[in-house]
Amino acid sequence: MIRNYFLLDQKRYGKELIMFCRTSNGVYGYDHDKMYNKHIEHLSSLPCWIKYGRYTMTYGIPHPMNLDCRLILSTKKETL
Repeated sequence: MIRNYFLLDQKRYGKELIMFCRTSNGVYGYDHDKMYNKHIEHLSSLPCWIKYGRYTMTYGIPHPMNLDCRLILSTKKETL
């Protein structure tokens, strides 16, 4: 499933999911568990994580998490 927002969720951890996020540049894929493991120290200090056990971003993918995502489908037209 391709979502229109970036998501890391405590309930999805351990399910070995590959997540897809649509941005203005295209569709990006990321390994949920690897992203979780790499960023949990930061996530656990956020109010949304403490209250809901999840982190979302509606527009784009937050830095530095975007460095761990891979562009799957580009929406940008190439110019010659």
